[in-house]
Amino acid sequence: MWAILNAWLKHESELVEQAARNDAMNLAIAFEEHVHSVVRYADALIQDVREELVKDPDAFQTIAKTKLPRYETLVGQLALIDAEGWLVGSSLDSLAKKVDLSDREHFRVHRDNLGQDQLFVSKPILGRVSGIWSIQLTRPVINDGKFSGVVVLSIPVTFFTDFYKQINIGSHGLIALVGLDRVPRAAASSINLDARLDGMVVPGDRPYFDSTKPDKGFYRGPSAIDHLDRLTAYRRLKEAGLVVIVQLSPAEYLAASRERRQFLIFCAAAISILLLAFASFLYFATQRHLKNTAALKRAHDSLQKIISIDLLTGARSRRDFLETLESELGRSLRHDAPLSLVLLDIDFFKQVNDTYGHPIGDVVLKELSSLCSAVLRTHDVFGRLGGEEFGLILPHTDAEGAMLVAEKLRVAVENAVIPTDRGPVRITVSAGVASAIPAVDDSSRLIVRADDALYTAKQTGRNRVCFASSAGSSPQSDGAPAEIN
Repeated sequence: MWAILNAWLKHESELVEQAARNDAMNLAIAFEEHVHSVVRYADALIQDVREELVKDPDAFQTIAKTKLPRYETLVGQLALIDAEGWLVGSSLDSLAKKVDLSDREHFRVHRDNLGQDQLFVSKPILGRVSGIWSIQLTRPVINDGKFSGVVVLSIPVTFFTDFYKQINIGSHGLIALVGLDRVPRAAASSINLDARLDGMVVPGDRPYFDSTKPDKGFYRGPSAIDHLDRLTAYRRLKEAGLVVIVQLSPAEYLAASRERRQFLIFCAAAISILLLAFASFLYFATQRHLKNTAALKRAHDSLQKIISIDLLTGARSRRDFLETLESELGRSLRHDAPLSLVLLDIDFFKQVNDTYGHPIGDVVLKELSSLCSAVLRTHDVFGRLGGEEFGLILPHTDAEGAMLVAEKLRVAVENAVIPTDRGPVRITVSAGVASAIPAVDDSSRLIVRADDALYTAKQTGRNRVCFASSAGSSPQSDGAPAEIN
């Protein structure tokens, strides 16, 4: 009996440990995609600004005002340093006096490594102009083969920590972004990490710093930040010089297993004395185990929902979008509140792919998502339904408000010029709008009505917004046709 019990507990401990590993690695994958996306967007902006500065060195302020509005939550500051290390341009304000940044690492690394056009990601530093802690992403400006300065894009450290804090990793869990130079860039936990991160250098014996080790993996040991024993999942981002680290506390994810272990040992001791008590205790232990297994499954399902995003555009995935629509529609009907649905479709998107290639088509999809996200409210839900079709759930929004939002999106897209490697691309969208009708609409009917309105917008010339006024009437059109490039 004791041999069987010991083997069972060992097997359960292995299952719990493996489940914790899977959870930690799934989180690390999600955070890796987030960091990749941020670095790609930031580097694209830096190179775009640098290219225009080479053409017109005096146009920095104009460039900053043109480029930055769509990156409001990402960019703390866009700046330009000249070849001598003086700050000569900032997106925050006009400079009352020159600021010397020649001592900054992100300036010296480009000045001292001529001919190496590489993206550099700095340690967190306190901005002398912005006054905020931020991570500097920089590239050199080369004019006629000579070093003429550095373009600097500052990302607030809070941009990463606020994202990390949205995830429940337990009271002793920790998420960190660490450079391959062993200096932490950002970290989040339920404990206050600010004082511990100041001036910290992570010991070099950690496996994620060893280039001979795989770019992803696990290890168990003391945390470099608070020295508590943790299970660590890491993923190395070589091109950005960063490592994403997720740490879970064994004391937390093994707590339920240890409680069961103590309980079962007590039961086994009682069984040795009284056979009848053995049967009773075994029954309750099994019931408790099944309940805990169900709790672990619910936690795993919750984790899957957290990462239900479209990796290309950052919008909600189709499944998550439809589930949210069902939930929001139910809430709308219960509280007698208006709700509207907008379906967007890029006009002639096949021509974009055929003319410029699918990679450029992906860029167009990303830029459309960014444009829409910049216009929408925080409680609006934006998702990609497939291909070039997107959806927008507008809670607490009646028909008139939904038409205004859709038209605002249509105009913003029509006026946008999307920079790509194959040259600027312009697109338009058609939109179908439907407002939920109480006691008539479920989510399927609402989608059908919005889709009918979208079809009408397509059939009547594209680049327009049509409204499905009721379940049985023809959609109404808003907006005028425009030339499609």
